[in-house]
Amino acid sequence: MLWSVFNKMRSTIWMLSIFGLVVNPALSEETIAPGPFTDTECVNCHTERNPKLIRQWRQGPHAADPGSGCGSCHGDRHKDSNEKARKDQSCASCHEGPAGHSYSLSKHGVINHLNEDRQDWNQPLQRGKYRAPTCSYCHLHNGDHGNTMAPSHGPEVRQWICSGCHSPRYVREQFANGKRQLEIADLKVKEGEELIASAVDMQSGALTELKQRLIRHRRNVLFGVGHQSPDHQWWHGQPALDGDLIRIREAVSEFHRKAPLERPFSRSPGDN
Repeated sequence: MLWSVFNKMRSTIWMLSIFGLVVNPALSEETIAPGPFTDTECVNCHTERNPKLIRQWRQGPHAADPGSGCGSCHGDRHKDSNEKARKDQSCASCHEGPAGHSYSLSKHGVINHLNEDRQDWNQPLQRGKYRAPTCSYCHLHNGDHGNTMAPSHGPEVRQWICSGCHSPRYVREQFANGKRQLEIADLKVKEGEELIASAVDMQSGALTELKQRLIRHRRNVLFGVGHQSPDHQWWHGQPALDGDLIRIREAVSEFHRKAPLERPFSRSPGDN
């Protein structure tokens, strides 16, 4: 009886091994020292183990920033290094301001904050593994160490990532809405810049600040659209641009009203 059970178990294990479902301990990855490790040691080791990952990293935005090495996201210890990098705090510690703020106020950010203690951070950054997308789920999807949401990848990649949770039609509608919002924001920026350019004799610090505000608020619309953050689409975005235009029109109108009065009076040749 026991011998029969043993044979069945041995047959089952053999069949599973054919399909790669059982890992032979002798072939498993050797034990890795706990660390700490320097960024150089991480790159040298993973260049041999996973050269594709290093290529992605070198081509991405983090490699060009000396302040964002491997340890900035993963820490300097090998244990739990992936889990640490998958959490939003690792991204938010550097990406403060509109980028981090818009995400934290979005529905995705709020859900992840409420579910942080219940989320299994051992799960890979793949479709269906997370209750809501984290920073790393979208920007480092499937372990891509570049930026999967970069414009250079095209909208198809971004739509595919979003469709892991949402229907294709809903995703298309949101992308179309975002595109239109950015077009409207660009029209406002263009109008404001043209108004400022018309006051060629009045390139004051106040107008320079107003122009900078236009660019800043247009960026808020972009982050609001990308992170689905209503606050940054509207409160910090479109209405803020409307306010910028009102202030620019007032400043330029005041300039054109005062300009003739401030020009030096010139006498004609026949005047006494």
